[in-house]
Amino acid sequence: MTRVETIHRAIRHVYEAALAPEDWPRAIASIAEAGEAGKAMLHAQEREAPGLAISIGFDANSAWLLQREIETRMPDWIKAIPVGKALRQSSAISDTDFKRSDIYREAIRPAGGFYGIVAPLVREPERQVLFSMGRELGKANFSDDDLGALTLIVPHLTTALQVRKRLDAADLRAKGAYDVLTHLDIGVVLFDAAMRPIFANRCAEALARSGDGLLLSGRSVSASRPSDARSLRAAIAAAIALNNTGRDASETAIRPQAPMRCYLSRSPPRLPLVVRVLPVSASDLLQGISASTRAALFVIEPDRQVAIDPMVLAATFELTRREAALAALLARGMELAEAASQSGIAIGTARGYLKQILAKTATHRQAELVSLLLRGGLHITR
Repeated sequence: MTRVETIHRAIRHVYEAALAPEDWPRAIASIAEAGEAGKAMLHAQEREAPGLAISIGFDANSAWLLQREIETRMPDWIKAIPVGKALRQSSAISDTDFKRSDIYREAIRPAGGFYGIVAPLVREPERQVLFSMGRELGKANFSDDDLGALTLIVPHLTTALQVRKRLDAADLRAKGAYDVLTHLDIGVVLFDAAMRPIFANRCAEALARSGDGLLLSGRSVSASRPSDARSLRAAIAAAIALNNTGRDASETAIRPQAPMRCYLSRSPPRLPLVVRVLPVSASDLLQGISASTRAALFVIEPDRQVAIDPMVLAATFELTRREAALAALLARGMELAEAASQSGIAIGTARGYLKQILAKTATHRQAELVSLLLRGGLHITR
């Protein structure tokens, strides 16, 4: 498998884990493979809540030691890495100083590791999320290609975490289930026992309109490729079947189940859509959802550009309307001259706006600003 293929697979697994948390270990393992790392850890910590560490390549004690170091005495060189940026440890601290550090002596050395890459994903007063991957002692340092692989994956990993957080936090009963589902920035389709779609949100309808990957009609959901359509139908049927045990419960329990996940291929170079189907029993129905619902399909578009809302940027960082509009364009990957042209302003004026934006966001370079905005401007609902 080529490096590009391992990166694409890691991205698919990351988005699948956003919909099915039990898949996070597989996603972390895929990221480690893309970066040719023997060890990896995703660490999340929230105030007044126990920390969470999903690790690959560590035994239980070594993982606990590293988790403890991160939670109790995070090294200053890690704290200095901008959110959303992947950095080789050797670029932030010399090998000599690293060998003397607490995190190496107390956690990395006992685990048999040395060189690493670290990427802070979330840094908020109430929540910290850090991804790191490492190599065994005696292995060569990570190359530029290894760092580049993680740099490509990090924005998707951050987005997936935001998706998971929004899905966990959505109070469907209080706000009205259909209203929340309608505005989710991932595709949602609900099915009855006959596999007929009874609801599709705006995102699912938009994906279907392209005719590339997901197909949606009033009576069925399918895929543009016949093999994908069969996999999709099998996934939906498997989810619905879990609600139809009845007298044949024992037979259903031992019958091999089709996977309730699949990928829908799209025209190159687009990445496949990531699909997860979950059973919905009558006892689990949320207020406002049709009583005939028996399965819910979630679909994520891995290569979709993150939408940055200028109004949110203005409110968050006290930017003017024009500064926020320029910042949003920069976050979409535009160069300053291109963003200035699209905004209808001179490049000199754009440089002046950028200077003010950097000052208000406490950043020093355009790349650092974009990293901050991608993290702070993610929106899973519209």
